[in-house]
Amino acid sequence: MKKAILTTVAMTLAILAFADKKDDYRNFTDTIRAEVYAMDLPAFNVKDVPAKYQKESSVIKAIYEEVNARKKTGFGLAPGSFLAFTRKAQVRGSQLTRMLIHINDKAALEKYSELDFDTDSKTKNYDGYDRRRHTMGVRLIKPDGRIVDIDTSEFVEIEEGKKGEKKSRKLAIPALEIGDDIDLFYYSESKLQNVHPDPKEFVLRSDAPIMNYRIHCVIDDNLTTQYRALNGAPDFTVSRDEDKNYVLDLEMKDIEKAPRLWYDPDQQAPTVRMHIFNRRNSDEYTPPSARKDGLQANPEATKIQGDEWNEWDTYLGYKIWIKSGPQLVKDYIKDGKKIKPVLEKMVKAGEISPTEAADYAYNLLCYIYIGQMLRKNDTRFAVYLNSYLNDCKIPAGVGISTSDLNEPLDRLINFRNSTSFTRVEGDCPRLYFPPQTILAPSEMHPAFQGRKALMWRKEKERKKQPTTEADYFTTPATAASDNRNVTSIEASIDGTTLKIKRIESYIGATKNNALSLLSEEDINEGYKKYLNRYGLSVDLKETKKEAANRAERYADGRHTQKDDFKNEIRGYHDTDASEMTEARVLNIGIDPAAPELTYSIDYTMDNLVKRAGKNLILSAGKLMSGQIETLPSDRDRCDDIYMRNPREYITRIDLRIPDGYSVNAKSLSALNASVSNDAGCFDVKASAASPETVSIEITKRYNSAILPASKWSDMLKVLDAAAAWQSSTLILDRK
Repeated sequence: MKKAILTTVAMTLAILAFADKKDDYRNFTDTIRAEVYAMDLPAFNVKDVPAKYQKESSVIKAIYEEVNARKKTGFGLAPGSFLAFTRKAQVRGSQLTRMLIHINDKAALEKYSELDFDTDSKTKNYDGYDRRRHTMGVRLIKPDGRIVDIDTSEFVEIEEGKKGEKKSRKLAIPALEIGDDIDLFYYSESKLQNVHPDPKEFVLRSDAPIMNYRIHCVIDDNLTTQYRALNGAPDFTVSRDEDKNYVLDLEMKDIEKAPRLWYDPDQQAPTVRMHIFNRRNSDEYTPPSARKDGLQANPEATKIQGDEWNEWDTYLGYKIWIKSGPQLVKDYIKDGKKIKPVLEKMVKAGEISPTEAADYAYNLLCYIYIGQMLRKNDTRFAVYLNSYLNDCKIPAGVGISTSDLNEPLDRLINFRNSTSFTRVEGDCPRLYFPPQTILAPSEMHPAFQGRKALMWRKEKERKKQPTTEADYFTTPATAASDNRNVTSIEASIDGTTLKIKRIESYIGATKNNALSLLSEEDINEGYKKYLNRYGLSVDLKETKKEAANRAERYADGRHTQKDDFKNEIRGYHDTDASEMTEARVLNIGIDPAAPELTYSIDYTMDNLVKRAGKNLILSAGKLMSGQIETLPSDRDRCDDIYMRNPREYITRIDLRIPDGYSVNAKSLSALNASVSNDAGCFDVKASAASPETVSIEITKRYNSAILPASKWSDMLKVLDAAAAWQSSTLILDRK
């Protein structure tokens, strides 16, 4: 009985606590909502949209962002104690993003009729905490001036994933109509103990025009604030308030919308990246450049680079790190200690080159990272590879660069935005970046191509001769032929059914188009196939349970892969296959001697051949993969074209003509096409190789990674020709 009473009391207290928490959150939301909508922001009172934006799907009349960060000293439990308290460095902050969006058409109505948001969250640390509360507000402003408030508590909880681990909240806006303005805000506040505030990024451009964008920040002078204005973003106006806080203000007006096609906001959109540090915290690392309070506006990049070099000074200065690569191999590879002496001996005897040995070591570490699904950072990978190569007596150096998702190295604002690599000179110099995807060591991920880079020098050398512009070098870039997808099709017609055997081969950047088809089994077995050479037998160390789990994942992967291949067919032809008879990966493309990622797929299509009287009509254009079609809004462009990398697509089709039919010469001739200019080319050559066979070769090429806006008309000619060819047909006449 006593136990039952205690249980009832506990349940009652829990219910009351939940009710109090819910009431508290409601009060918090109501208070923030009232304060936000009472703010004096003239840009949010604008009624009319300029005539030049009348045809836009939506127009962002105003964006207002506000960031507050204040340092506060509080009390918390001392590490390892349940009773002893100590003073803790706290940061209390908030961030508000408010937007006023005008709805012009049905597409915008559908886009904004459902919104996502979060509520409270709390994360515990060893000797600190990170508490956050989130809320949002939504109201509609009708054309006649009426205001309709939306109850944001009426959200739907969505759980995704096998175990519902992915949670999100969705809020429907049923009262939204074309012609309305939607005034919405997202607000979060945090109480951080021994934790740095999250980085801030303000991207001053969107997929809709922005009439007014304003940023207002108030940051405690006892914190360290580093920011950089990028891609033509205006600088902040900086002042101090009566409490000596730094006050940062920025405003932009009449910002044109970003292009839909081939626009890279990380490299083109005006952006401000900001990092705030509480150097007094004891849980998170504070880089040397941030160990002095105050504001650092657009600091010298060499100062931020020094934070990365500081880590490398540590890595290369201690024996534990020098031996880290060999130890990693011993820990994860069966008989891993046998590999190093074999490589060392073969290089010394001239049986393999230093580059071949370095390629082997790189793939070995990639196999460990990918096969064991290690969650180690990029710098550690460079540490492991560098130390392993040096242990094999292969001279290697380390350097840093940045990907095209971040700022250039000479404009670095946070050392964690850089990526470390290993460089090996010799018969075929290589830069080995951490594995971002499945590539051969001879290939470089497009994110790192044509980027500024620096090699590490000892601290004494850096102090004696600080880094100058002459110390930078540019990482290699590729040509279109280095990023090629070759499609080989053997097709035959049986009645109105088209039987297809297609082999896809990818090198360089085009491999990204095929990665989703690789199963875990394909990847691991592909690495083992490459590594089992030089008399070595390589496999991962596993317990029986780990091996059983892997076998189970492999079986699941084979089942899932069938659906992946079916989806690939649908994506290629824009329609489903009537039957898929076989599909398999032939090579994952990690061997520099055979870098092609290839797969084959056999299937039949029953909707690409039609009867026209006694003749047959083949939808020849559907034998080429889908092409980009431009919209009327894409035709005019003022921004440069960022394609990330040049590339080339070649499709070779051998069509077997069915007995009793011949090729209509006029329709065959009509398949030929040729457009070539500075932007690229689209070329089709069609011929009757024999009375029984038609051969078609299609080449599409984009010549440059970056193309000036002045060449957009040339690019449109290539795109238009490719899109138009997709409707091409071939007539087969009945004899």
